[in-house]
Amino acid sequence: MIDNFHLKSPIITERLCIKKITADELLLIKAETNYDETNKMTCRPIIERKGNELGEFYNQIIKKENNLIFSIWRKQNEELVGKVSFNDYNPRNRSMELGYYMIPRFRKYGYMREALKSLFDILFKKMELNKIYAQTGSFNIESIQLLENMGFKKDGALRNHHELNDIFYDDYIYSILNKEWNDRS
Repeated sequence: MIDNFHLKSPIITERLCIKKITADELLLIKAETNYDETNKMTCRPIIERKGNELGEFYNQIIKKENNLIFSIWRKQNEELVGKVSFNDYNPRNRSMELGYYMIPRFRKYGYMREALKSLFDILFKKMELNKIYAQTGSFNIESIQLLENMGFKKDGALRNHHELNDIFYDDYIYSILNKEWNDRS
């Protein structure tokens, strides 16, 4: 179980409001995302769910004790712009896997970087997480640039791990350690 005492919602940044996500917010993000975008984001099999089945699936994800999922809202006009997830908390290693998604029309404004900075400060400084890691396709240049600009180091590659449009790509594993993040701040 995650000690999320320090992750009181909402978290307010200069331009954003970050709060624990609801199933309805996940449904709004899904409505803004086409199949090609979903297919690009993950190397895992995609199971199409609709209606109540999708809502129930999202509720199950939100309730998992080793996950933290946040919605990202622009303060300016209270628009939902994306989400950030921290999954598979490992209490022994004090590590979590990072996932993120920005609705396409809100990309390239620095919102994800702003949200991650705020959340990393809490996870590393107050919750004393040791490591945050992420996996991204070798073709996903925007994601790679975000991770590297945030100080993540490339740990390795899963070769031919991500099929997209009948082509196999490598998936890259990135991580950042508590000490590395705190040295940057």
